Amino acid sequence: MSTIQFQPLDVHQVPLAGRNLIEASAGTGKTFNITGLYARLILGATDATATPRFDLSRALLPEQILVVTFTKAATAELKDRIRTRLAQLAQTLAERTPFAVNGEPEAFCSQVWQQITEQGQDPAPLLEQLRLALATLDCAAISTIHSFCQRLLTEQAFEAGFDFDRTMVRDESEVLAQIARDFWRSDVYPAEVSWATYLAEHNITVDTLARLASQLAKLDPAVLLPLPAASTLEQIEQRWQAALARCHQSWQPTEVAAILRAGLSVQKFKKTAKLDFAAEPAWLDQFAAFFAQPKQPLPRQFALLAQSKLNDSLLAKFVKQGDMPPQHAFFTALDDLLDSQKSRDADLELYFNHWLLRFGEVVRQQLALRKAQAGQMSFDDSLTMLARALRDPQRAEHLIAKVRLKYRAALVDEFQDTDPTQFTIINSLFGATSDQAEPLPFFMVGDPKQAIYAFRGADVYAYLHAREQASGRYSIDTNYRSDAPIIAFVNALFAPETAFIEEKITHPHIQAKQAGASKLQVRDERKAVHAFVFDGYKAAKAEQLCHQGVAQEIANLLRLAQAGHAQLGERALAPGDIAVLVSSHQQASQMRRALSDLGVPSVSQSRQSVFDSDEARGLLALLQAANEPANSALLRRALVSSIVGLSVPQLQALIADDAAWLAQVERLQILRDEWRKAGFMVMFRRWLVESRTPARLLAFADGERRLTNLLHVAELIQNETRARPSPALLLAWLDRQVAEPDHSAESQQMRLESDADRVKIVTIHASKGLEYPIVFCPYAWKTRTELVRDQQLVAFHDEHEQLWVDAGTSERAAAIDRAQFEAKAEQMRLLYVALTRAKHRLYLAYPAFEKLHASSKSGMQNAPLAQVLYHEQKPLNTQIGECTLDEIQAAFTQLGDVSVSAWPIERAAYQPERRTQQKLSAAVWLPRPLAAPWRMVSFSGLSRGQAKHSESGADHDAAAIEAGATQLAPDLPLRFTFKRGADAGTALHGMFEHWDFSQVDRQGWQIPIAAQLQRAGLLAKDADLAEQDEGMLPELANWLGEVIDTPLGNVGFALRDLSKKQRLNEWPFLMHCPKLNLAAFCRVLAQPEFGLPAEFIAASSRLKPEQAQAYLNGVIDLVCIHQGRYFIADYKSNYLGADFADYGRAALTEAMADAHYYLQYLLYVIAWHRHMQSRMGDAYDYQRDFGGVLYLFIRGMHPQAGENGIWFDKPSAALIYALNQALGGV
Repeated sequence: MSTIQFQPLDVHQVPLAGRNLIEASAGTGKTFNITGLYARLILGATDATATPRFDLSRALLPEQILVVTFTKAATAELKDRIRTRLAQLAQTLAERTPFAVNGEPEAFCSQVWQQITEQGQDPAPLLEQLRLALATLDCAAISTIHSFCQRLLTEQAFEAGFDFDRTMVRDESEVLAQIARDFWRSDVYPAEVSWATYLAEHNITVDTLARLASQLAKLDPAVLLPLPAASTLEQIEQRWQAALARCHQSWQPTEVAAILRAGLSVQKFKKTAKLDFAAEPAWLDQFAAFFAQPKQPLPRQFALLAQSKLNDSLLAKFVKQGDMPPQHAFFTALDDLLDSQKSRDADLELYFNHWLLRFGEVVRQQLALRKAQAGQMSFDDSLTMLARALRDPQRAEHLIAKVRLKYRAALVDEFQDTDPTQFTIINSLFGATSDQAEPLPFFMVGDPKQAIYAFRGADVYAYLHAREQASGRYSIDTNYRSDAPIIAFVNALFAPETAFIEEKITHPHIQAKQAGASKLQVRDERKAVHAFVFDGYKAAKAEQLCHQGVAQEIANLLRLAQAGHAQLGERALAPGDIAVLVSSHQQASQMRRALSDLGVPSVSQSRQSVFDSDEARGLLALLQAANEPANSALLRRALVSSIVGLSVPQLQALIADDAAWLAQVERLQILRDEWRKAGFMVMFRRWLVESRTPARLLAFADGERRLTNLLHVAELIQNETRARPSPALLLAWLDRQVAEPDHSAESQQMRLESDADRVKIVTIHASKGLEYPIVFCPYAWKTRTELVRDQQLVAFHDEHEQLWVDAGTSERAAAIDRAQFEAKAEQMRLLYVALTRAKHRLYLAYPAFEKLHASSKSGMQNAPLAQVLYHEQKPLNTQIGECTLDEIQAAFTQLGDVSVSAWPIERAAYQPERRTQQKLSAAVWLPRPLAAPWRMVSFSGLSRGQAKHSESGADHDAAAIEAGATQLAPDLPLRFTFKRGADAGTALHGMFEHWDFSQVDRQGWQIPIAAQLQRAGLLAKDADLAEQDEGMLPELANWLGEVIDTPLGNVGFALRDLSKKQRLNEWPFLMHCPKLNLAAFCRVLAQPEFGLPAEFIAASSRLKPEQAQAYLNGVIDLVCIHQGRYFIADYKSNYLGADFADYGRAALTEAMADAHYYLQYLLYVIAWHRHMQSRMGDAYDYQRDFGGVLYLFIRGMHPQAGENGIWFDKPSAALIYALNQALGGV
């Protein structure tokens, strides 16, 4: 039982200081109170006894108030609600009267206005403060916990010891899979056969390790329960071989055969004996074969002939009374061998547990190392890095001081969803300390009864711990959502102190704000809570009855609404007013079909990943086939997928028609070429239009759902193309997402397929925070029999609420029991969340069966509804399966005014009213010509004579790399034989971008090199082929090392001399060009006084004249500073020949002209020139501060090859000024 005492919350009176916790039950206006606290902080509210009540010297601005919640959607909603609250208050002060809603004064504004007027305070300064807050609300610090930590690490990088030059990665699966493969190769390949056999028998593969890697990467070793010491594989095998040898020594085939035959001759064995001694010759052959080559598992007969079996079980079952079982040393030795086998199995299991934890250590070490070398971090890293900094006393002191100076108050919403790391961070930064005269206002708002996200890592015990530490504890006891009968029902259902299983979580008595008649009025039905029961049906049909009963009742309600007998306020009840809450996606699908059968429109909403859909699997099949058009197996799978939809007869007919089959292959070839040329989305859109897939999908009853899923998956794939530009790498990523969808990722969660007026089918997790006029909870009577699967790692909390993980200790059974207890408690909280979504009417279901199968009884016994419904009656194991309709009715009616009846079984469909569509008039023609739009252009577009929209501006050397490809001698250096093409160029650029040039150990370079090759799809997916590709890493590292060691001509340095602080990698720019005139630009290039090579001038004459108002964007590979001068560098992997001499000045000039690289570097210089002018003003001098441009053709660079591969130029200041004017600059 919880002994924590709470004070009723008065948002207008609560002191704005110290560490406070507000426990807000469902529907009690949590967001209302958060926005109220925020508004009081903005106005500088003082204590209730202070004068004035609002002191602007204490007032804060939005950027000084940190508001943290746990999802992006909640962040957006909270910001909108805060803006609305401040606007209402501003209107109140401006009009000198409380803001009104539906003619009634809004409660919060009224109270604030009363406090101002009671003390005669001038509202004008307060109004100005509110207007300032509204004007700067876009700067408000309202974010998710991950975003806050990431921003804090960046802003306070020095105090936190954080390397801010890191990029954020969302998906670590590639790196984790590579770590798993590396570990498997190094550990399993050279292992003993017995160990490999054990792994194979238990279905442990490299893919198993890859799946476990993510869980192990997040595992804190400090919470692992210590395992007992394990024997080595050698020791285990020695003991096993010794037992085999002993058994073999006692093996006397002649004697054993004689005993068996003697036993048969005297007929000691009963005729019912299952020992087939008649097959004795075959037995002897099997025994002999085993001892000749021992293997696992042991022959079945070994267990049957063990002496203990013969003495005990067989004596009673198979041997006639008065006779003795056969006796022999071999039978006794079999006992020893079987015991040794059990010991060996136990030893191998313990060894496996240690081995898995060792793999976890490798995962954590290698993941951190590889991300550091690649300059990457994940969202979880932002939490762990900040928590680590706060554990360091020296860093923590400075970091906390900086944070508290910036944020003068903190509000944390949905605090029950925190985990221990998040609580440590928030509490360390904003919790009260002894040296503070007045602690910062710190409010934690949450409800432990709604803690339902353990699968995401949320820990309700972290909330309970925070609650104990809070100096002020408040609760809200009035429900503003639900009608009084529903509140009374929930109060009664959860009234027992043990209702929520976890004794520290209890349900306070909640008052109803909504008094009087309900807004929902249904003919002859006044009760708000309805319990439907299954009476007289078999349990196997229960769930089917749920689907049909809910659908029928909804159809009945909607038909009543059409007849004017079901009203919600002043309008008829509509489908969108009804929600059906389900526990699984399977239940959602079944419910949707049942509603569709009766003509009821519905829409699904869940937190299910869209990758866990037929459309995702179908698109994967289609893309795999498009990537390999000649692979007939992939094509067949794509054709029968859900998004193409051929039937088996149609596929057979297609295969039999050679011309039609060839047409399909050619169509895929076109898609493949389009994909490689123009990118994924262009190819996808082409297929979508040509195949008429949208129309075909929309013909299905759930067509909108199917089409929404398909477009959603395509959007996610497109978002991933920047990180994985090659089709091979993109497909590998998509394959992983489909195989292991992440249901916790917000971006992956299925979207609503329609905003039309439809019944909502919602998972309970997705319904949290929402409300619906009518709610159906038809599945609360059932749950999984085992809530906790016997997983390898079992997490649980001990009696001190300390988190532990059991990986196979002797106390594993107790750990599973405790984890099961916690899972049951969360199931109860899920029930609470479901029931409290209802505003006006709540429907439940419960079975009344005469007989239940044991598994069905167990499932119902564990169900949360059964737990609370019968908590004070006889034990559930006897109650379930024996309850009658009358007993169920009694159980429900004692909880309040509940209507209990049987499910409606009549079949009556609902016919939605057809709405007439308003005819659209023709568009009005405007003869006035429209001004040419501003456009986004890049070097690539200009050099092709185009000014198309450019997404990134990155100008990697894609097309030129392909030129001149020939068959090269295999003994040439890798620099001349390395793959060509856009993917290779992207990989090489990535290596230089993420590389620390000052790193001496070239062995360490191989990890980031491999990461870039993997990212570009240049490492084979197959493990063996990948191993061959990775064999080139040392030579590739050596080549790139020679590049950075090469002196860069007369500039006086090599890349090796540049520290990370001297480099800007991939510097993006966006340059305003109001008068972009490419013809004028080229005319400037041709002027003799600028001395450009004739090749450049000739090449510029081939460019298509272009005039536009544009923004020119691009990305410069490297901007560096050396001895006070800035240099621009661009890496080029163009193949110009297989000899260093092919990369001399003349060859480079020709290559620069052919690819218009002169245009590229001049645009780069102008962009940097403008940047320096804007930053330094008159202190900038181009001639003094700019060192020049380096184009590094890396295939031709070597420390002993002089200036080969290096093209250097410093354009004159006069040329840059003239070109800048041609672009509309000054």
